[in-house]
Amino acid sequence: MSLSFLAKMVVFALLALASGLAGREYAVPLADYLTDVRNITARDARISKRSIAYRIPAKQRLSFAFSRPVTETKLLVHPAVGEDVRSLEKGFVYGLRMRWIGANGEELAVHDTYLQADSPDEVFTSGNTWRFFRTRPELVAEQDILLVESPKPAARLQLEVFDIDPGIIGIDVRVFEQYAPAGSQALSAYRRLSDGSRELLTEPNAFPADLLTLEEKFYLGRNHWRSVGPIGLNGRDYTMLVLYEASREDVLADRSGESIADGEMAQ
Repeated sequence: MSLSFLAKMVVFALLALASGLAGREYAVPLADYLTDVRNITARDARISKRSIAYRIPAKQRLSFAFSRPVTETKLLVHPAVGEDVRSLEKGFVYGLRMRWIGANGEELAVHDTYLQADSPDEVFTSGNTWRFFRTRPELVAEQDILLVESPKPAARLQLEVFDIDPGIIGIDVRVFEQYAPAGSQALSAYRRLSDGSRELLTEPNAFPADLLTLEEKFYLGRNHWRSVGPIGLNGRDYTMLVLYEASREDVLADRSGESIADGEMAQ
């Protein structure tokens, strides 16, 4: 056996040892982490937010009426999936059809889009927000945010789902219209926002929310979105759901015995 060969074997052994130690350092906590994820129940979560979401009926359209004609809307949409596919690596694909309807009932435009959502376990291990239902067996997959424009002012928006992957139990959505408060109401609107909403609203700014001037808070308060409810009756035309949110750190902390704090209603 040559000296150079012996040296290579020593180096290889050292690298293998380092790799093994690193694998033990990261793989074991990750395995424990995923085990915790699978065992988490809604009672373990410190709720940071709760909102009303609406499930789009299969093979039907769900209509939302705006308070005034709009040319833009914001959608928060996600699929709810079964326990047996909560860790599906490829995630889930589904189609969403959006129809803009004018004040006289005429169709102004139709937009079709395909969305891909990561599985609930992927969302939990890669992000900071866990969304869930407390009284339903399905789990919430990745949420998408869509800004959709109409070529003309529209009075309603109709939503329809198609080409849904197996494993998806339903598609849930929240619809928002832009509301710009006037005068001092804009500052009040900003102050009523939750901490999470303020963080999202101030992300493009150089300074965090607590360092903004009154003028900056005023203009941010005018950039306000409010939720829009669907047309019809709950249980007949759609299913109304309460969607909860908790941070990943809070979920794991509560499993360690920390107290559960009440959340606030979503704006």
